[in-house]
Amino acid sequence: MNSTSELRNIALEIFHRTLARIDVGSVVRAYARLNDDRLAVGDEEIELARFKRVIVIAIGKASVPMARAVEHILGARISGGLVATNAVIGKSPRLLPVIIGGHPLPNEGSLEAASKALEILRSNDADDTLVLFLISGGGSALFENPIDEAITLDDLRTINRVLVDCGAVIAEMNVVRRFLSAVKGGRLAAAAPRSRQISLYISDVNSDDLSTISSGPTLPSAATREEFDRIVERYDLLDKFPAHVAALIAGGELPDLPRAKAEDADRRSHHLLLDNRKALLEAKRIAESDFGCVVEIAEDLVEGDVEAMALTHVERVVALRHRRPGKIVCLLSGGEAICPVRGDGQGGRNQEFVLRAAIHLHQRGLPDVVALSAGTDGIDGNSPADGAIADVGTLRRAEEKNILAEELLQNSDSFNFFNALGDAIITGPTGNNVRDLRILLAR
Repeated sequence: MNSTSELRNIALEIFHRTLARIDVGSVVRAYARLNDDRLAVGDEEIELARFKRVIVIAIGKASVPMARAVEHILGARISGGLVATNAVIGKSPRLLPVIIGGHPLPNEGSLEAASKALEILRSNDADDTLVLFLISGGGSALFENPIDEAITLDDLRTINRVLVDCGAVIAEMNVVRRFLSAVKGGRLAAAAPRSRQISLYISDVNSDDLSTISSGPTLPSAATREEFDRIVERYDLLDKFPAHVAALIAGGELPDLPRAKAEDADRRSHHLLLDNRKALLEAKRIAESDFGCVVEIAEDLVEGDVEAMALTHVERVVALRHRRPGKIVCLLSGGEAICPVRGDGQGGRNQEFVLRAAIHLHQRGLPDVVALSAGTDGIDGNSPADGAIADVGTLRRAEEKNILAEELLQNSDSFNFFNALGDAIITGPTGNNVRDLRILLAR
């Protein structure tokens, strides 16, 4: 095995072993425990005898394993609820019905899930109701109810498509989504104001920004109408949204978002279980202990233009190699590159990042450097892949097959580039969602 092949194998092993270490069900069961009739959630203890009903509402790409873990803990104590997800990974929950919503665009299931959740919460709103919200990324699309009945499913799909394609970062997208939704920005929790509520989060956003996960259905938002208006103007959204949605926004009649109240502190609590930072730390431990790598986590490389991100990562791993000659060096980063869609091909930000990195490796003639980027949810854009892996020989092998990298880049078709080479990483949906992992190795 040559050096590059070894580095490719190590990069793939780091990625797959990290996915195994951040298994959602294991994380939930370690954090929430039942002791007799007491539910311990982190440092919090709940006397279950105080409650006649326990409702579980699970939303997002990790909702199925989160719900199964909670069912394992509470069993028949669960009175009702639902699971809203984009795909069932493994076994379905035994006690909670599953509704399949759309992602990255909402579908009829998205509307059904949100409507039923609101109905369940309103009909069980009482002091003796305990609600467990299990929130993970992806809920912005697969769980939705518009703020105005004039906004149709087709409108919602157009709005989501515009937001994903306009170049806005996820925090900006979610500000817009909150103001146009009846379940985002704390509005879901507001449907049962008297209930005791506990929210558990698997985060696909920047650390500690819980209000952005699935657009914050259970957390009052700090986003203001002025911020909303600035984002709408920055990306010319009034010209891109359906005309009657643009008119609704321009008319200034959108209701404000729920705001935090002092009395909510005793009734609502929020717990972050897993995020990108924890995934990166697991990847670092694996790279160091299992493969003897010298590891650097690039905490400043989180979000940014995909081309600039690719170039910076290549430059930084090469600089790390120069500092530690003779060692396998590993540069890790996480987050989401900004990757506007330019064509109608198949791909996503991870595969485009790797393709752009491959171009730089080829142009600079950099041997013994490998670049991998993949989504922890198993989904990259509109493709069937998580991401891809590349090295200095990637473009040469593509050219031998008459595959032109620049042409596919212009059509946002990075999946078909890597799939033809056997370098697309395809796991299928993982039931997790803590953003992307980028792994660059050099020797």
